[in-house]
Amino acid sequence: MIANFMRYPQANTLAVLVLAALIITWVASLVLSLRDVPVRTAQGWYGLALPIFTVLGIPAAIDLLQTKGVTFLFAGIVLVVFMLNIFIPVLQRIGKSSHPLVNNWYTWSIPIAVIGGLAVAGYLTFVESTGTGVICGPLGGCEAVQSSKYALLFGVLPVGLLGFLGFLGILAGWVAWQFGPETIKKLAVLSIWGMCIFGVLFSIYLTFLEPFVIGATCMWCLSSAVLMIILLLVSTPAAQQALAVTDNEEFSLHSAA
Repeated sequence: MIANFMRYPQANTLAVLVLAALIITWVASLVLSLRDVPVRTAQGWYGLALPIFTVLGIPAAIDLLQTKGVTFLFAGIVLVVFMLNIFIPVLQRIGKSSHPLVNNWYTWSIPIAVIGGLAVAGYLTFVESTGTGVICGPLGGCEAVQSSKYALLFGVLPVGLLGFLGFLGILAGWVAWQFGPETIKKLAVLSIWGMCIFGVLFSIYLTFLEPFVIGATCMWCLSSAVLMIILLLVSTPAAQQALAVTDNEEFSLHSAA
């Protein structure tokens, strides 16, 4: 295991940090979802979790920005998503902006993060389905991950395609939540949260495999994992409210500040 880890020590160390963040986020989301008190997003430790954990994705995005062509474009999209999820929660926390996008960031961050996820998963789906060589930055490791047996789920389904479909499902749930009839809003919120819970759990599995089993870490995969952290963090407050209200109570569209 140590020998595998030391093949790409920098990338694998980053993977371990992301793995720890994934586990913390998953456990915290489950615990908070069972509480009756609304999750405070602008104050307290939860308001800091989003920008702090998002910072872990910056090295991966910067590494991928050192490529050319469409991969540079996709990496740029992911970096913008990460930067927004660092600075806007800080603005929300210090109360320096009253813009609706800032005040309701835990709602609007979902489709924005999904755009980044679709860029990453879409590229990996293309690579996996066509057999094209994956392009990665100087840290390397992408080729080893994508050529491993773990790139296919059950030896059949490309992991990138599963991620792409998952991000589409989250986006569909968000559209139903924001624009669908009142009767399905609660179900839509819980479906988003459920998909994110599964997505982070699956990311824990994949992120563990990279440094400790495969011996290499893919920056595209780490970017996807951090995007899943973002999605679970921003979907948990609304899911907690949805679980807390009874069928006779009105479900609020916005998370507690």
